[in-house]
Amino acid sequence: MIESSRKSLAQGLTLIELLVVISIIGILVSLLLPAVQAAREAARRTQCTNHLRQIGLALMNYESAHGSLPKGDWRQRMRSSNIDSLGTWVSVTLPYLEEANLHQRIDFSKPFFEQQELTESLLPHHIFFDTHICPSNGRMDLIRWNNAHYGARGNYAANAGWAGPDSGVWMNDIQWEQIGTDGRGHPENPTGVEFIAHNGRTIHSAISGFGPFMVNKGIALQEATDGTSHTVAVSEVRNVEGDDIRGSLHFGGGVMYLHSEVPNTAIQDFTRLCVSTMEAPCVSTEETWRGYHKLSARSAHPGGVNVLYLDSSVRFVGNQIDRNMWKAVSTFAGEELSSSNY
Repeated sequence: MIESSRKSLAQGLTLIELLVVISIIGILVSLLLPAVQAAREAARRTQCTNHLRQIGLALMNYESAHGSLPKGDWRQRMRSSNIDSLGTWVSVTLPYLEEANLHQRIDFSKPFFEQQELTESLLPHHIFFDTHICPSNGRMDLIRWNNAHYGARGNYAANAGWAGPDSGVWMNDIQWEQIGTDGRGHPENPTGVEFIAHNGRTIHSAISGFGPFMVNKGIALQEATDGTSHTVAVSEVRNVEGDDIRGSLHFGGGVMYLHSEVPNTAIQDFTRLCVSTMEAPCVSTEETWRGYHKLSARSAHPGGVNVLYLDSSVRFVGNQIDRNMWKAVSTFAGEELSSSNY
């Protein structure tokens, strides 16, 4: 009888000890999990930074070979009814990112939407490549654009400057590409030309002439009189699952963004097709679209976005950056900054 009681007591103590151990493990996991998640995000952000450095090197090699940075978007009137994209800064820098085979498959005499291949998956503008994908954005296979029109997406966009309220990058009329600009500094009319009413507001033509990447024009580095370390080249855009143009690699409306709003702003993007989320709010202009796009820098990194400058340096810019400072670093000859106040 005494032996049986001892066994029961021993078993009871073992069970209590087991519960205590489980509780301790649970507490430790709850304490360590945020640290593990933070470490993983730090690794992803580092990889994202490395991708931007590779893109920066590709841009510098392109500039060295051609005498200027690539055009932000290359457009030409192919039919009387529309202006078609013949590629973007992403398309022409492929050889400098070890994607020469993909570059050779592109017929730059034809709009991307008329490229021919045996199957849709082999179309040049439907092919992903890792250098243009930020690992923090999530599973790219879930957000891949599945429409034959716009193709694959990535997470990096070129700086087209900034625009006034309700103004964006105009891409559909070859005569209006650079309204109000001469490629230097701020345009005389920062709101452009009124061209359509949308959701009760007056929308204006694009202002894309005072960032280093423009429609049908790229600048030479010596034109960046504000200084290459004071001028943004590329930042991030956030992909959203579904029919969303943002990040489309070979369509300028997806890989050119503006500094009109600070990073990860709650103010909505405007583009032809998009899916609005809390992290990437937007308004689709599909019903009355006239080639108008206004994207802000956005990322899945907590607190800000990675930014590549024209001197090939990469910095993390917080969401709380002063709005005027954010606008200032978007221009290449705006004379807003000096080394003493940057």
